[in-house]
Amino acid sequence: MGITFNPSDSAIVRGIKTVGVGKKGSKSLSQELAKEILSDLKAGKVPDAAKGAFFAGLSFKGIELEEIVLDQYFEREATLLNPNLLARSLCKDAPELIQWICEQVMMQNTLDKETAYALGCFLLSDGPADAARGLIASALRVRYETDDEYEGILKAIQQTIVPGFLSPAAKGSSIVQLAEPFDGNDKSYMITPLIGRYLMGLNYRVVHLVGRNSGPKFDLNLLDVAELLKVPFMKNASDLDQVQSQFGWFLRQKELSPAVDRWVDIRRQTVKRPFMATLEKFLNPFHAQVIATSAFHPPYGEKMLTISERAGFPGIIVIRNGIEGSLAFSLKRETRILCSAIQKDGTYLRHEIVFQPEKFLVESVDVEEKMDHPKAVDNARLIEDYRRTGKTENKHFDLRVKATCEGFRMAMEWIGQNVRATMDEGRRTRNE
Repeated sequence: MGITFNPSDSAIVRGIKTVGVGKKGSKSLSQELAKEILSDLKAGKVPDAAKGAFFAGLSFKGIELEEIVLDQYFEREATLLNPNLLARSLCKDAPELIQWICEQVMMQNTLDKETAYALGCFLLSDGPADAARGLIASALRVRYETDDEYEGILKAIQQTIVPGFLSPAAKGSSIVQLAEPFDGNDKSYMITPLIGRYLMGLNYRVVHLVGRNSGPKFDLNLLDVAELLKVPFMKNASDLDQVQSQFGWFLRQKELSPAVDRWVDIRRQTVKRPFMATLEKFLNPFHAQVIATSAFHPPYGEKMLTISERAGFPGIIVIRNGIEGSLAFSLKRETRILCSAIQKDGTYLRHEIVFQPEKFLVESVDVEEKMDHPKAVDNARLIEDYRRTGKTENKHFDLRVKATCEGFRMAMEWIGQNVRATMDEGRRTRNE
């Protein structure tokens, strides 16, 4: 598959899309594009975060003859061919420790948890050195983040939660956090509010974290749909006792952590999905007993389980091989529900449920529904129709809700039977 450019893409965006894809997808720049990027760099037209992301991707890919012209941007000759010197040149306005970390990352060395935490604190600060932030976002993505790096950065992210959301949640039934990806959906309608409504009916408290769309799929995300549904948004922790909709509680990222929300703008400059796209879903202001998230590609199922366990969630659900960018299940292929439950000794018990939609639904569909540019307003209307009458004019939508809710029931049943720690109180509350 070739690299797709939009007519509005600047030279640096086209460059990042070319060299910053990853180990298997990055391509070499044409000499014409390299010269165009150089011209924009010299003219000061390239945002710092984009600059860092571009050169990190280019360095990791390996420098080709047609790309050497970009070395003219730097004061010292052969900077482009020296990862250490490249890191220092791009990140000279960063603190000394961060410059050293950038060098280590550019040399493809991994970071321990403590160093990753220090890096996370810098990444989430509002000081200068966005080139260093872009470089780290791109380099870690291409090299692949380690579990220790995820854990250290996530610790720093958790510390950015504003005071109003630090109060303990009131006692009550167990809290389920639905961690729908923030960064856009362009092939299907979202059903997450209806999953929340179903779990509310099972007497769980359901929290949806939502935030601005950083792309690259800008058609709609859960925040867009929630706003059209006119759900109330939480302002502080006490709203968990007071403000809710039939779909659960909704919490905007910008009110939970302005520092994480600032990264939306950085991510739009760096183009490709960085570690923040994974970690922002794990902010846990209410100490939820269960997190439900998704992973479309096989290696990320294991990664999502590990991050969730290290984040301390007692019960974990990872939907794998469902609808990409969504918690929704496929109607044509098996969806694998990866579950994990904490035990009394602090270890986790894992389990996989293979959900066969056609077997459960006792019917099949001809093809998996795929749309081009679904509209949030249509999505919200379908959700409202289903809420009112239990059906819509869209057969795929109705079957997907039915299948997905059944899969969640199975997963929650397994977790309820196997968690041996903090969900005990929630289960007792539901039974009183």
